[in-house]
Amino acid sequence: MINLIVEILTIMITFYISVIYGNTAIAFIGFAEVLFCISEYIWLIISSWKKQYMIKIPIAAADQGEDIGVTIEEQTYRKRGYTGKCRYKIKVKNSLEGRWQAKWLDASGSYLYQAQLPGTYEFCLEKVKIYDCSGLFYIVKKVNKSKSVEVIPEIYSMPVVITGTVRNFFGDADVYDDIRPGHDSSEIFDVRSFRKGDKIQSIHWKLSAKADELIVKENSLPKACAVTVIANPAGHMNIRQKEKFIQLVAGLSFSIMDQKCSHYVAWYSMQKQDIVRARVDDEESFYIFLSYFLKDKLAEKTDAGSLYMEKYRMEHIVHLVVVNSDLTIKRGQDVIGKPKEQNFKKEMENLEIIL
Repeated sequence: MINLIVEILTIMITFYISVIYGNTAIAFIGFAEVLFCISEYIWLIISSWKKQYMIKIPIAAADQGEDIGVTIEEQTYRKRGYTGKCRYKIKVKNSLEGRWQAKWLDASGSYLYQAQLPGTYEFCLEKVKIYDCSGLFYIVKKVNKSKSVEVIPEIYSMPVVITGTVRNFFGDADVYDDIRPGHDSSEIFDVRSFRKGDKIQSIHWKLSAKADELIVKENSLPKACAVTVIANPAGHMNIRQKEKFIQLVAGLSFSIMDQKCSHYVAWYSMQKQDIVRARVDDEESFYIFLSYFLKDKLAEKTDAGSLYMEKYRMEHIVHLVVVNSDLTIKRGQDVIGKPKEQNFKKEMENLEIIL
């Protein structure tokens, strides 16, 4: 915009001088300036039509505090003449902060962004300034291409003790234990040779006929979830409190999973306007849960605990563990932990959660 104003002023001054002095040569210079400006802008417009710009980020997830490399790639269709440098306007938004931060990139189109907070980061290439070879003229092309990156919070584990009641909990589930047999006849865990004391009903007659010996079916053990962790951010939180809240929920779930205890993590989804939950059995399912959780905006005015008990009132579990916005961990009505924000990692390591 400033360049265009300068160009117009220059042309006006040239014509003004030609009028004052009655000099046709200066007037021709003014006309030449007009033709030059028009031709340059026409060339820039034609060149911009042949260009497409993409925002590229080589990773889909990053750790908290890690640098995220952002690159702008130019794609040109058909043969074109030379144009000058480009500048790129990038906007970045974190799901915790909820506001955009803008930055202009130089001609290299590369940018290292340090993700200081956990959550989902959205990078948007909003517009591009395309300059001519002289660097005096440019046009602005709107792009609006975006990419997102999930930034995983720092995981602070805590001591978790799993009692026999939770460990030996029996219930219906679609997931079965791959180490221990059980009593669910709908799924076969393994087959073995008949031993004294085995029931006749457990004999697999078809396999026995093929093997020419008695073969017994071992039933599977459903891995029912005896524990549900509810993320309940009902209350006003600043950015740092939101960060600690997410780290606490993630750390608690990771620590329970690390004790080989299958569990649910539930929260109120702003996207679905309903209580949702994710089952955590191992590291893979833990990071899947974390991916969904980080994409959702924290609902600060909804009591997720009450909504969960209403939706799953027919389901039986041993412990309902609620993580609140003030960082208290409740098991039923009892507060079983509350790490302080100062020295948060050490506070987490000193907690002992008994389930």
